[in-house]
Amino acid sequence: MNLRASILAAALALTPSLAFAQPAAPDAQARAAFDRGIADVDAGRFANAVAAFEESYRLRPAAVVLYNLASAYTRMGRHQQAIATYERYLSEGGSRLPPDRVQSVRERIAVLRRELPVVVLRIRPAPFTLTVDGRPQAVTGDELTLDPGSHLLVATAPSHAPQQREVQLAPGGRVTWDTELTAERAPTAPTPTVTPTVTPTVTPRPARVAVTPHPSQPDRPAPSAEPAITSRWWFWTGLGVVVTGGTLAALGAAGVFDTTQPPVGGTAYDVSAIRW
Repeated sequence: MNLRASILAAALALTPSLAFAQPAAPDAQARAAFDRGIADVDAGRFANAVAAFEESYRLRPAAVVLYNLASAYTRMGRHQQAIATYERYLSEGGSRLPPDRVQSVRERIAVLRRELPVVVLRIRPAPFTLTVDGRPQAVTGDELTLDPGSHLLVATAPSHAPQQREVQLAPGGRVTWDTELTAERAPTAPTPTVTPTVTPTVTPRPARVAVTPHPSQPDRPAPSAEPAITSRWWFWTGLGVVVTGGTLAALGAAGVFDTTQPPVGGTAYDVSAIRW
C-alpha cells in the first residue's frame, strides 16, 4: 500500500469517531443553559430562567426542560404559556414519564385553568377588532381568557373611534366590558371664499372747448348775405380738433390712462424543578 492510500484509509477510519464526537458540543451547551436556568429559578430570576430553559431546549429538545420551563412560566404569572408547556411535556414524555408525575402535572394544569380570569366582551357594533397590551387578539366569542394581572384592551371598528380600557384581573376573576363605539363624523368640505370683483368708477370731467377764429378772417361783422358760421365746413373741422384734444386732456387729467390706478405571584401549589 502506498503512502497516499494509507493516509486515505486512516482518514476513513477516523470519520465515524469524529461524527460521534461532534454532537457533544451542543449537548454541553444545552446542559450549561439548563443549569443556569435552575440557578435563576432558585434566585427568583424567573425571566432569566425562562430564557435559559428556552435556549437549552433549542439546543437539545428534552422533556425535562419543558417541565422546568412551565414551572418558570407559572412563577411569572404567565398561566396560559405554562398550561401549553405542561401539555407539551406530557405529549413528548409519553409513556416514559412516571405515572405519579403525569398525575401531578395534570393537577397543576387544572389549577392553572381555574385561575385564568375571563373578560366578557359586549362591544358594539360588530364586527370589531381587539388588541391586548398592544398585540392583536383573536376574538371567537363574547369571552376572552387572559393571564392574571393588569391589561390594556383597545377595541376598534370601521368608521368608529377606538375605545380602550385598562383592567386589573385577579386569579379566577371575571370582568365585563360593555361599551358602544362612537361613530366618527364624515369630514365636511370647506366652504369656498368668494372675493367680489371691484369695478372702478370713472367720472369724466367736462371738456372745455375753446373756439379760435380762423386767422385768415378779419375780426369784422359778417355781411348778411354770408351763411352762418356754424354751417361752414372748416368750423366743424376746427371745432372737432379742439374738442377732441380737450377731451383727451380732460381724460388724462382724470386719471383714466393711469396704470397705477407585569406578572402575578405564585400559585396554590409548590413548584419544584426537575434536575437534568
